Amino acid sequence: MRVARCLVLAFVAACASPTAPNLSGEWGGAQASLTLDRSGGALTYACATGTIDSTWTLDAKGVFAGTGEHYFAGGPIPPGGGTPHPARYAGEVDGVVFTLTVTLTDLDETLGPFTLVRDGPPVHVLCL
Repeated sequence: MRVARCLVLAFVAACASPTAPNLSGEWGGAQASLTLDRSGGALTYACATGTIDSTWTLDAKGVFAGTGEHYFAGGPIPPGGGTPHPARYAGEVDGVVFTLTVTLTDLDETLGPFTLVRDGPPVHVLCL
């Protein structure tokens, strides 16, 4: 009986523990849009783009952390690449809202915060 009670309590505790929200998919907002999955992500701003490496993390409290690169100028990353800037991505997910900040580590410059909504509108205004 004691073993059965312990197993039930362990099962209930495991079921009650918080799990991280699912970030995979499309996120959009007024200033940026993001496509993200376990292989990485692509962020588009009005006049810049960024990539997020596959090593990004999201904890059970919805705290996001990742690294990647940032490229000034709009549109897709040019063939052969542009001038990449190492970037640190940090944010928080609350339901369908993802607040994201980008820090360009070589320039000590912070972009954002950007407020993204799951399946929100993508950014269409790109520099030429």
